[in-house]
Amino acid sequence: MRSKACICAAILACLSAAGAIAQAPPRPSGHYGGGALVPPPRAHFGAGNVVIGLRALPDRKLEIEATIRANCSGATGAAKTVGTDISASAKVAPDGSFKTDGTETSEPDRGVLLKTEYELSGKFSSASVVDGTISATIDRGADGTTKRCRTGSVRFGARRPSGELGEPGAKPSARYYGTTAQRGVGPRRAIVLRVSGDGLLITRGLFGESVTCSDGKRSSGIEAPRTNISVNAKGRVNDRERFTINNDTTETRVSDRFSATLGEDGAKGTFSLSDRTIDKETRREIQSCRSGTIKWTAAP
Repeated sequence: MRSKACICAAILACLSAAGAIAQAPPRPSGHYGGGALVPPPRAHFGAGNVVIGLRALPDRKLEIEATIRANCSGATGAAKTVGTDISASAKVAPDGSFKTDGTETSEPDRGVLLKTEYELSGKFSSASVVDGTISATIDRGADGTTKRCRTGSVRFGARRPSGELGEPGAKPSARYYGTTAQRGVGPRRAIVLRVSGDGLLITRGLFGESVTCSDGKRSSGIEAPRTNISVNAKGRVNDRERFTINNDTTETRVSDRFSATLGEDGAKGTFSLSDRTIDKETRREIQSCRSGTIKWTAAP
């Protein structure tokens, strides 16, 4: 006959195991997006700014696409900062953690060669929340010289937004992380917004984007709404930016729109990007590029 002590011990062991199973993080699935933003007046496209998209697949596989910015020592002007794109894969452990590293080589512009070494790690704390760190060292070769650029260790957040907004109004001091309707190779493109301490401004934002040009080619990168956009009492933002870039023989007219509705539990909105390059002398169009109106959703 089994003793009561043994029976009680067995029951406790079963209860402990059940508790451990209940506390295990849910298996991630779907698209997550977000990144990291440094506050003004630090450089909008300098080190510390990241846009990252993740797609969780069956068998705990994870696809990752990120754009990360770095500062280059000894460089001046436009060469002082550089951005690089990272495509990686990882396996999510039973505790929700993942880690990956690698080296990538790219030629973003003719005569410019980037060699990037990166490390990336993170952890899913729930089915819709993931946080982590990313760092990269970039060797930028151009005009016969090589500059070393570093991102430092950057903490990022990403969310799988539900689309629910909650009570109207931006959450003070919040970061909103989310995805857009556009996709890269695998994950949806990401968006990240930073809200002021009083909830009255979107102080900074970044999102991944792609446009289709009149020559049939597609161009992708990261874009930003204007700094310190006002949020009204209903949590709404409607911003338009127009400017002209003057080159030697051409000029490019840019027209961008960004809208948002922010709540305590989430945010949604749209953006559209367009530009038109013309010859200054003949006034003939050389090229035009447009994104169309793209929807996005995010969550704090």
